[in-house]
Amino acid sequence: AVVEKCRFRTATVFDVSQTVGKELPSLGVEQLTGSVSGYASLIAALKEISPVPVDTGVLRPGAYGCYSHVEERITIQKGLTQAQTVKTLIHEIAHARLHTLPVLNGVVMGSHEKSRPTREIEAESVAYVVCQYLGIDTSEYSLGYVAGWGRDREMKAFKSSLACIRNTAAELINGIASRCPEIGRPAAREEHPLADRTAAR
Repeated sequence: AVVEKCRFRTATVFDVSQTVGKELPSLGVEQLTGSVSGYASLIAALKEISPVPVDTGVLRPGAYGCYSHVEERITIQKGLTQAQTVKTLIHEIAHARLHTLPVLNGVVMGSHEKSRPTREIEAESVAYVVCQYLGIDTSEYSLGYVAGWGRDREMKAFKSSLACIRNTAAELINGIASRCPEIGRPAAREEHPLADRTAAR
């Protein structure tokens, strides 16, 4: 019989504080900053559009929002900036619209057809498009977020998600525009003809 033994050996390691040179580049930003024009009206409209109730609460460190299948609820971290709150809420609404699973007696039934990275890329892409319409630049945050989830095979799956992203973004933009016609730059409406079309196909 063959017996395999695992052993560990010592190795030299170093901490980044022991190095010299330029700062390492980072992808994205930690949190969006800034205020949002018509913030209270926009949040009210997004809560109306959301397929599940929305509240604020304390989430695990590093999490800005959470969509719970079991509780059928979106929770947004307390104390975020206005821009981060709007972006995160749109991201979680996209999850609630696109990635919900049935729940029976408090147990999630079934499993997702799409991988988690693909679901995250879809939700963040919807948030990016809608925020662009609203005049909120999330590109630094969103592109870093998508890059963090994206791998070659996920990006191939992402290509098949483009129609889904477009239609979901159009539905949200139409919902916001009908409830808050004063929100969203006229230039953004011209750049994003999604706002003037229905997504139902």
